[in-house]
Amino acid sequence: MPATRTSAGTVAGLLATADSLLTASLGGPLTPAGRDRGAAFALRIALEAAVDVVLTAEEAGLRQVTMRAKLLCLRHYASPDLARRVNALWSGLSTGCKYHHDEIGPSHAQVRAWQTAVETLVTELAVPGADLNFPQQTGTQRPQPEVTTAAYDGEHT
Repeated sequence: MPATRTSAGTVAGLLATADSLLTASLGGPLTPAGRDRGAAFALRIALEAAVDVVLTAEEAGLRQVTMRAKLLCLRHYASPDLARRVNALWSGLSTGCKYHHDEIGPSHAQVRAWQTAVETLVTELAVPGADLNFPQQTGTQRPQPEVTTAAYDGEHT
């Protein structure tokens, strides 16, 4: 799949799609469970798009990296707590938007709670002022073993 640009407009559109699925009246081809699962899917994609915006994936070379890898990178660009909450929510949404014949899908109340959490995290991720440069690794030099003459004194006598 080709990479696409993500923006705040994309995120807002996905959040609006999720909201319309959750507030739409019954009728049409979608069942209430289908609407809830579709809303969960839109929320997950919105969260992924917000992470992409934060990571500036195109410049950083992260466009072809999996979302799990992006979530690992996120902790270097956002607070560890924020990255942990994004990861936990993304995992829940990923489980909720997949159909398994032996599992019950997410409830309407659960998807509404996810909607609130995604909106909160998207807002937190969009806060300007974060350092979006790759962190420099420290301590990458391998320490040299210390050689003392005391170890050789007993061998050569």
